Amino acid sequence: MKTSLKLALVLLSFGLVTNAQNAKEAVQNTKQIAEGKKMLERDIKELEAFKAKLELFNTAFETRDTDEVNQITANIVVDMVREVEQSGEKAKKARKEIAQSSAELRSDRREIRRNREDSERGRYDGDDDRRDMTRDRINKRDDKRDRRDDVRDFEQQIARAERQADILKTLKSYNFTFDNNEDALAKKQLVLNFIDSLKQDIEATKRELAEDNRERKEDRRERRDDRNERNENDVKKKRRGW
Repeated sequence: MKTSLKLALVLLSFGLVTNAQNAKEAVQNTKQIAEGKKMLERDIKELEAFKAKLELFNTAFETRDTDEVNQITANIVVDMVREVEQSGEKAKKARKEIAQSSAELRSDRREIRRNREDSERGRYDGDDDRRDMTRDRINKRDDKRDRRDDVRDFEQQIARAERQADILKTLKSYNFTFDNNEDALAKKQLVLNFIDSLKQDIEATKRELAEDNRERKEDRRERRDDRNERNENDVKKKRRGW
């Protein structure tokens, strides 16, 4: 098999892999943004419902109505169970996004390696190869930042989920009495801390949506760069074996 034919096959194979990765990333971006918007809308509604129950809880607490406080707390605990489960799902989603960003980084490294090999041959347009390398390094830098963001989001989500689970465990087996007012106030503070964690969840989702939208723009640019690279004169010559 001639060297030119081997090179053409390598270019074709790499192009197919790149196209498949690009298509996969586009689907992932669209899905993540749609899920994020849906999650944000749900979380805001659940937070408002939680706040309404907190108002009833505070009124009963101020009047030292033990039965009412414990009845409302039992209702709130049911909501906490749901929120802890959802936090676990968010953590799984965050872990999956780390895997996706890692795959994008591996794709960047393959493109940089291919461009370096092309430029070392020195048979074709060196200016195009240098531009390709510059673009690919920018893409790699962006994807490294995206992965760092994903790791941070995952770690913060795990911390919130664990904190929520600890609060739930404590309140699940607790009955309010006002014989020990300090203890009752401490447990009330746990309810407030749980609500704070829900607010943090919402802010995290907003931030992740902004990151996902930024990543979608970056991936669109990467796909455009890949198309331009495939249409460069030196690439066409390599395919024809000139």
